[in-house]
Amino acid sequence: MPRAFIAPILLAALAVPARAQLAHKGPAANIARAQQLQPYDVVSIKQNVSGANDGNMDIDDHGLFTVVDLPLSWVIEMAYDVKEEQIAGLSGPAADARFDITAKILNSGNGPPPLHSDADLQAMIILLLQDRFHLKAHLEPRTRPVYNLVVAKGGPKVKLSQDEIHSNHWYINGENTLKVLTGKNITLPDLADELSDLAGRKVIDKTGLTGHSDMTLKWSDDIALQQGGPDVISIYTALEEQLGFRLVPSKGPVDTLVIDHVEMPSAD
Repeated sequence: MPRAFIAPILLAALAVPARAQLAHKGPAANIARAQQLQPYDVVSIKQNVSGANDGNMDIDDHGLFTVVDLPLSWVIEMAYDVKEEQIAGLSGPAADARFDITAKILNSGNGPPPLHSDADLQAMIILLLQDRFHLKAHLEPRTRPVYNLVVAKGGPKVKLSQDEIHSNHWYINGENTLKVLTGKNITLPDLADELSDLAGRKVIDKTGLTGHSDMTLKWSDDIALQQGGPDVISIYTALEEQLGFRLVPSKGPVDTLVIDHVEMPSAD
């Protein structure tokens, strides 16, 4: 089953109807995992000079990874599980270009390639970047703006269960200018991770609460916020009114991926 992975800031522009969210493990975990994996069997990389700027990125369960008309920074974000502001030192021709990428895992025998976990599929992209873009990078903590997720006045409006979690997931979809996050068995660190994508900066769970809950959050997109109106609601207001939590601006250490070296990709 294919899954489209699109940075939240461009969801509206690319008209993606829904997004299944990968579990965030962070750059250190992805780097360590990549060292235990085999690289893609077949990789094709071409510079896209169409000027269309209508890119997308997708991975399916059998490991077919495709990128169409996207900058290298987006691929790095996916591979290392970082956001744009967590990347430093990316410059040069490779940073300015846009690329089409196809990477495949070949089947062993007559059947389809084996299924892979989301975490493995992400980390394998690191190997692709190292091999074809000669990417070298390291992590270092840097103090950056963050949000602290705290309990709002009146307490949480979700009931947290302490039962064992057998499965959990969350999705974002929407209709017109309404965005909806729907989650099953979501912990507060899970919520903080998802809000990090939506708020554009790292969110740190400071609620002190444990357990998990089904959650639904509805808010207006940026277009609706700009237009205004009686039914428009920001994600910050929605979070407080619907779930009973707040985002408080703060500063804290954030793992930053520092690019030491990168080149235009080697030829196919």
